[in-house]
Formats: sequence, structure tokens, C-alpha cells
Amino acid sequence: MGRPNVGKSTLFNRLCGKEIALTDREPGVTRDPLSVRVRFGGKPAVLIDTGGVVFSREEKERTLTDLTLATLRQATDLLLVLDGRSGLTPLDREIAGHLRKLGKKVWVIANKIDQEDLDPLAGELSELGLGEPIPISAAHNRGIRPLRERLTGENPVSASPALPEEPARRLALLGRPNVGKSTLVNALIGESRLLVAPEPGTTHDAIDIEFEWRKKRFLLIDTAGLAPRHKQREGLASKTAGRSLHALARAHVVILVLDSHSGITRQDKKIAGWIQRIGRPCVIAFNKWDLLPQSAEEKQTQALLANAVKSDLPFLSFAPIVPLSARNGTNLDRLLETSLRVDEEAGRAVSTGALNRFFQKAQRRLSPPGSGGRHLKIYYAVNEAPRDSSAASPFRLRLFVNDPRLLIESYERFLESQIRKEFPLLGRPVHWSWKKAEGSVLSGKRPLPSQRRKKFLS
Repeated sequence: MGRPNVGKSTLFNRLCGKEIALTDREPGVTRDPLSVRVRFGGKPAVLIDTGGVVFSREEKERTLTDLTLATLRQATDLLLVLDGRSGLTPLDREIAGHLRKLGKKVWVIANKIDQEDLDPLAGELSELGLGEPIPISAAHNRGIRPLRERLTGENPVSASPALPEEPARRLALLGRPNVGKSTLVNALIGESRLLVAPEPGTTHDAIDIEFEWRKKRFLLIDTAGLAPRHKQREGLASKTAGRSLHALARAHVVILVLDSHSGITRQDKKIAGWIQRIGRPCVIAFNKWDLLPQSAEEKQTQALLANAVKSDLPFLSFAPIVPLSARNGTNLDRLLETSLRVDEEAGRAVSTGALNRFFQKAQRRLSPPGSGGRHLKIYYAVNEAPRDSSAASPFRLRLFVNDPRLLIESYERFLESQIRKEFPLLGRPVHWSWKKAEGSVLSGKRPLPSQRRKKFLS
């Protein structure tokens, strides 16, 4: 911890061994505490990067400082990062005074000491009375290894991030700015862990938070609001957008947070399109439900929201809808129950035999489209979703047919509606691939790999 722009996040990334925290020349990039599990010399630890402390009367800065101080009370060791070149400032002294009251071990880190002949500058920081300053340069990797050794009391073997193997189901919250994602995370975990402010753009980085609910472990990923491209300035804004999309890619289930009061916007549609294209199982959370007129019954409201999704987000019409209020705590359990069910169904296997029996039955139920006297024929279907990661992938189908050009969009929609009735696909996208059948497929046999097929045909 420390005041803004002293290099806390850069040091955090060095100690983690990879770039996890968002860094930028602009001060105040880190807002919410960012934590990661690491190992120093075989010893497990949790590193927490905090926002810069500014004792200000402004509500936003005061809230950020309160959030940082609350995080410090949970820690065992405190790393006070100072700018070794600029020397002590009145704010540094004020921060040091707060740390003394906590009664915890404080390590004074003199950052930005790039060369050995600058080490005497670090000595000037000892007047804080918190121990001998440790000169380092996080940007140039100078003094990082000795720092690790002092923190652990032994020579570390490794310092790589080491989260337990899939201990929790990863739920990523995505949405445009100011729809209430951070408020929703705070409500789900039951504490004010993330900074919340009325203006949009409060969250800059993707924040991972572990918590337990009904003996189930979750990893909530709160992301920065994805603003329209024309509102993104170069540098920081593009970095935050990239972090949000990376969170989407590593999630087991994506929770698309929409604003019930303001309705579905063009940016909501773009974000929904990314979810469908990347192919993550999805739940739609309509936040701020308490702001809607309460004259109608819940079932009627649910139907209205479903119609809005069907009309404006047809490519996510498969996603279950949960109306909720993060502010009032309404339907939070229902959101987690629905997310768990989506995740469980995404992990269930569908056999090739069951798939092909389904498609034969579907063709009898509604004849495939045709043109010029020829009709589409589906010979064989293969589920190409990877077995080892099916819980975070779309239901990927490859269909071998007589002529893919005979397919029309309405028939594909019919097949998807039928397949969702037949198999457990709640909230899971279906990705289609249509291929002209060749060789053994025409005889009704399963297609062979190319090398084996060539040998078989010869």
C-alpha cells in the first residue's frame, strides 16, 4: 500500500511473477483490492494490491481510502511502498501514522532506486521509524529477489501464482458501465469489498473474489464496464476492455448484467454478441428491478423481460433470466442457484448415438428445406465440444450433409429449439458447423480421420 503512483501495482506484478494488476502512467488506476495466491519458497501467501491512499474530503476518494484501510486490517504484513527518489511527503507520513496504529509488521519499500549509487536515498526514509527501508526498482527488477527472501526468511525456490486447481466455479460479471456489477458483487459476498460510486467507470481492472455459498465455492470476477468503442480513449481504456474480455474467456458461466430501468441498449447488444461468439454459458441478470413499477405480478414482469430479450437479444434467448436488485438483495440466491444449474448442465456429456437418433427424428418431424427438387439430408452429427473443458465451452455441433447450400436459417433455428428440448443445454450456446459429407459418411458410418479414411478407401 501507499500513496498513488509510487509503483505498488508494478511491484505486485513482480512478486506474482506475471502481469496481473493493471498498470499505467496515469495515477489512481488501481481502485479495488486485487488479490492473488502465490508461493514463496514453498510457502503459500496471498498478495493484495490496494488503491492509492489519499486523505481527502471528496466522497469518492474517501470511500477508496476507507476500502484500502479495511483491507489492511485483514492482512498480516504490510508493505509500505514509497518513492525513494522523491523522498518523504506529508502524505507518506500521514499514512505511516495510520499503519503504526494497526500494530502489524510493516516493511518499508523504497521503490524507484534503479542504481546502487542511489541506495543512500532509501536511507532517508528510515526516519518514519518503521524499520530499515529496502531499496528496490520494481520497473527494472532490481532488489526483488532479496525482498522475497526477507519476506519469507529463506531463499525462495519459486514465486509463481498458484490458485488451487479449479477449486471454485468462475462466474464473470459483464455489462456496460454503471449497471451495478460491483454493487452486485458486494451484495453476493455480504461485504463492501469493491468500490461503488454513482459515476460510471469506477472499476478499472478485473477483480477476482472467492467466496462460499451453501458449501459451494465460487470465484466472482468483477469486470470494468465495457463502454462503446468511440468512448474509449487510447491506453487505459483499451487495457480495461481487454481485461474484461479475458475474464469472459476464462469464466465457467458469464452473468450479463443489464439495467431493468434504462432497458437494453446498443452496447448491451454488442456485449451479448461477444458472449455468444466466444460461447460461454450465460445467465442474464436484470438489475435495479426495484426501480420498475411494482403493480404487475412477478410472473408478468418476468414475461416482459423475456420478451425484451427475445426482441433485442435474440442470440441470447437461450439464457435464463433473473430479475434482481443488488441494492435490496432481492433474488440473489436465485441468481446463484441458476448459475450453478447452468454450469452443471454444461458439464453433462451428450453421446454421439443420442445426437444422431435425435436428428433422424427431427427430420421426420419437419422435412428439411430443398431447392430445385433436391432436399437437405443430414447423414451424421458429431459433438465437437472438448470433453476436458465442456463446462466452459459452447455445444459445438458438426453436421455432415449432402449439400450445405440447401440449409436455410429458419431450419437451423427449428433444430436448435428442438435440441434444447431434448438435451440439457440451459444457458449454453449452440455453435453449428455444416460440412459436405464424403466417403464413409454416405454409408451411414462415422467419419474417419483423414489419414485413416485414405487408407480405408484405398
